[in-house]
Amino acid sequence: MKTGLLLLQSIATSIRGSRASAKSAFALPAAFSTFQSCAFSSAASSSSSSTSSGCHAKIGAAAGLIGGTSTMVLCSNDDGTNNNSSSNTKKATISASKSIDDPMNILQHNPSLPFPESALKHDTYNGVTLDVTKVPQLSDSSVTDALTFGEMLSRALEIWSDEGRRGIWIRIPTSHAHLIGSATQLGFDFQHAEPGTCVLTKWLPKDSESRLPNGPSHQVGVGVLVLHPLTGKMLAVQERTGPAAARKLWKMPTGLTDPGEDIAAAAIRELKEETGLDVEFDKIICFRQAHGGLFNRSDMFFVCLCKLATKYETLVNQGGEIELLPQEEEILCADWIDMEDYAVQGVWTQSPLYKEMNRAMINAARKGIEYSSSSEDGDEAHGFVSKVLPVGFRPGSNAIYVSSKL
Repeated sequence: MKTGLLLLQSIATSIRGSRASAKSAFALPAAFSTFQSCAFSSAASSSSSSTSSGCHAKIGAAAGLIGGTSTMVLCSNDDGTNNNSSSNTKKATISASKSIDDPMNILQHNPSLPFPESALKHDTYNGVTLDVTKVPQLSDSSVTDALTFGEMLSRALEIWSDEGRRGIWIRIPTSHAHLIGSATQLGFDFQHAEPGTCVLTKWLPKDSESRLPNGPSHQVGVGVLVLHPLTGKMLAVQERTGPAAARKLWKMPTGLTDPGEDIAAAAIRELKEETGLDVEFDKIICFRQAHGGLFNRSDMFFVCLCKLATKYETLVNQGGEIELLPQEEEILCADWIDMEDYAVQGVWTQSPLYKEMNRAMINAARKGIEYSSSSEDGDEAHGFVSKVLPVGFRPGSNAIYVSSKL
């Protein structure tokens, strides 16, 4: 086929965190790769001489990755002309799954498995997740319970291997921690742990290296730049403990994001906690990536410009002062200081990295007179603004940060 016209009325793609898709953060699922090189005709008309026989194989696989309603595919003739007319157009209706996360090939529950169907969840990578809290035989926290689990898990691994399963995941809460030893004896290893639960994994294929993702690799922090509505000075704090406190360093209010928290929401929350002020998120000015931090994790730090709530501007215009309420446990003092004075503190001037960060902050702030919501000058409104948008092919919304100049 020389050319192809592919019209998909609804396509959803996903970015996976596995090593299998790590070569490109924006890699499409494997079944979609064929969309780039050929158009598809209906398998029912595969005997027709005017269609390409190589275009049928991936339709079934692709169907499981497309969320929403059924998808229509239009194909071209082998001579390169488009099949636009009603008499020539060949149509293939792909029955899409309810969700892009649904497994493409759903097998019936194997009654030979020692675990109930309610305790198992299958994923789109031909893997299985076991929830031990839903296995009735494992209700007793005893040695016998652990031995029983080991026997059950051993039988299940044999069945899953015969079925061609790949990655096996086990979530074990603190209440069932006595089961961990039985799993590790069968080749499971820790993927990650968090308060209340740990996750163990095992890769079943013997002829390939594990394609399971590593555990969480980054922590996400925010620094909040806030400017006084009249003076243009920045809000800075001194901490009671930590490396900044040892140097008596003035710094932005900073902190880590909570699980499931957007960067914009974290900036607003951290500032409120450390100073008592209410702000609106404006944009991300810059961000820094570092490695080798706590537990050898990497760190993403986002410098966020936030605008004081309008009530404070009204207050200062009437001659009032903005009350700062430093967090007693963490913050020694808070004050408004000149950005230039902030930038020339000894520790900052010794660091090319932080000199660049402070330069970006001063340039973006423009002494507090320009925000994304009011600036008509692209240079003065540069940064990344937040947009919370529906995902579309699954419930919920995500935050996307895009250049305010685009």
